[in-house]
Amino acid sequence: MKYRLIFLFALLSFLSRSEMLAQEIEFPKETFSDANMTLPYRKATIPGYGDKASLVIYLHGGSSRGDDNETQMQEPGINAIATWLLKNNRKAIILVPQCPTDKTWLGTTQDVLAALLNTYINRGVADADKVYIFGGSMGGTGTWGMLSTHPEMFAAAMPVAGNPTGLNAEEVAKTPVFTVMGTADKLMKISNVETFLTEMDVYHAEYEFNIEDGWTHEDVCKKSYTNERLAWVFEHTKEHSTGITTVCNDNETVVCHVWYSLNGLRLTSEPMQKGVFIKKSFYSNGKFVTEKYYKN
Repeated sequence: MKYRLIFLFALLSFLSRSEMLAQEIEFPKETFSDANMTLPYRKATIPGYGDKASLVIYLHGGSSRGDDNETQMQEPGINAIATWLLKNNRKAIILVPQCPTDKTWLGTTQDVLAALLNTYINRGVADADKVYIFGGSMGGTGTWGMLSTHPEMFAAAMPVAGNPTGLNAEEVAKTPVFTVMGTADKLMKISNVETFLTEMDVYHAEYEFNIEDGWTHEDVCKKSYTNERLAWVFEHTKEHSTGITTVCNDNETVVCHVWYSLNGLRLTSEPMQKGVFIKKSFYSNGKFVTEKYYKN
């Protein structure tokens, strides 16, 4: 019992320290300008392993628009992401831009966001294969939009309480996506996301879709960033297609399996009926294996 108590105390101390450090991470004010607009943003540098940092961008919801470069920092997702990166020793740069009052995260604003990200990639301080985008509500819709207009940029994405209707499903399908919606959300429709994911299935998209029972729009924007979901996002690195299926060693950890029918339609879960299917296994180092799966 004594050893268990000591272990529990040490664990609680570690968690408290990590959360405290995450709250103490500084997000100094920065400004980025191009020919289209001036975009205020906040930037945090997270210490950790690796030569180059992962590059993370968070897009806020509609109520945080403005030019004070402060209001957007009130969203809980920012601290959740920073805490996860810190606890997992993931070297990273986090950018939190503020959308102008008369704009959204669609249209020309997306080109400005891409230019902002490229300044860190081109300077060599951020890893181009580890660029991640998050956002809720208007930011969730903007995250879907960035995957549609800049599909080659991101290793993975997490749009929550967003609307992908009308975007290019083929382009979005190039990026692994974890999306969350709530049954009590009166602003964003679950059916819009379901329809779009079905369109993405044609292109063998990799995604996770969680529907939270009873969650309102605000709940989804605040509560979606769990450790498990963030781990799924950050376990991905950008794939460079070679036309050859990567072979993985036995000691590598399987992150998830994605199932398809033989005609290429993605299944929502492991098949239970008899037949021949396609199983794509994703590993912790970013590699994957595609193979036929025979269900007897």
